[in-house]
Amino acid sequence: MSTLADAPAGKVASSFANTANFDSFKKNYLLVYSLVMMSDWLQGPYIYQLYRDYGYDLNDIAILFITGFLSSAVLGTVVGSIADRVGRKTMCLAFCVVYTVSCLTKLSPAFSVLLLGRVTGGVATSLLFSTFEAWMVSEHFSRGFKDSLLSDTFSWATFLNGLVAIISGVLANFLANIWGPVSPFMASIVFQGAAAAVISTTWSENYGSEKPKASSSSLKQAISVIFNDSNIRSTGLMQTFFESAMYTFVFLWSPVLENITPTSLSLPYGIIFAAFMVSIMIGSVIFRVLNAERMSHKIIARNLFLAAGVSLVIPALFIQNATILFAAFNLFELCCGIYYPTLGTIRSKVIPEEIRATVMNIFRVPLNLIVVVTLLKVKDISQSLLFVLCAASVIVAAYYATIVSVQTKDVVKIVDKDTTEMSSIAVAEDE
Repeated sequence: MSTLADAPAGKVASSFANTANFDSFKKNYLLVYSLVMMSDWLQGPYIYQLYRDYGYDLNDIAILFITGFLSSAVLGTVVGSIADRVGRKTMCLAFCVVYTVSCLTKLSPAFSVLLLGRVTGGVATSLLFSTFEAWMVSEHFSRGFKDSLLSDTFSWATFLNGLVAIISGVLANFLANIWGPVSPFMASIVFQGAAAAVISTTWSENYGSEKPKASSSSLKQAISVIFNDSNIRSTGLMQTFFESAMYTFVFLWSPVLENITPTSLSLPYGIIFAAFMVSIMIGSVIFRVLNAERMSHKIIARNLFLAAGVSLVIPALFIQNATILFAAFNLFELCCGIYYPTLGTIRSKVIPEEIRATVMNIFRVPLNLIVVVTLLKVKDISQSLLFVLCAASVIVAAYYATIVSVQTKDVVKIVDKDTTEMSSIAVAEDE
């Protein structure tokens, strides 16, 4: 067995240098990721209360929320293709600007201004959940880092996302108690500015291709690739069906728990939210363990979808049992913690680099439309049936996980029979 001591000094130094470079790159990306997620999470806890304080009823608030999802669905594909064309760094900076505008609109009680805020917020959300990942994956490979190291970055991003969410909830509560429900949105701008400063000074630009194409051409290419490549289509549909169930769950858990809570008591929303985020963090750790054991990512995806399906069926059967509901909800959040790094890794292997952001946003269109329809029909469907529908959606995602083919590129050594010289080639290995 060869040891590190047996290796040439130059190769050992190169290996250490490459590891140090990757660690520096990962920490830089995770810093930016944490800042932008902090800016996003800060806006969640008090958006409903802010609208109520401005005097709007449930129907008006529903219109505002639906506008945000429709904006993300309609404009998401456009901003994705623009990111692939003009550069991911540029669009990450654009996210900071657009989300800042969205936050500033919260200072006005005018309905038209708040609608503008939901439109810009929808655009920013599309950028947040596609462009940053597209930049990181492209930069990862352009710097020559190993394919397997991507999973480490994704798992840490999910873990930090849960931690940041908890911190954001505490900070938002503190700010709102002192300066009112609009103050968390103003604090969000500070974190967007900090993220923009780090991005502008430390990130390099990368594109979907060496020769940027027109936005419409990039979009047409992405649609064509989706229809012709079953692996990309399956990966995107896993995202669509799981995340549509996930966003529906976000709207369901509060009223479900409220319905079984005595009127004399108030739900500890902060504690419940913190418990959900801890479950997500545990899920990211579980993924890291499974990844270290080199379990196939498609198998991880299939199993987490099946577990999530079970966690969503349980509430339909025990809709009046608070203990069982809380346990099932945390199981689902744990599955979400496994889901994010798993699907991020699969996307990095399946989606072509030149249209990565565009493809990712295309699959957010049906996702957002499903959520919009659910919001419009939520009063007409029983909560138990909604959970069953969510479970069915997740099971569909599990089906696509069984048929997707994920390939990993590894470098192997081969010996030329004629020259007896060793050379390296890249091979695709199906998981």
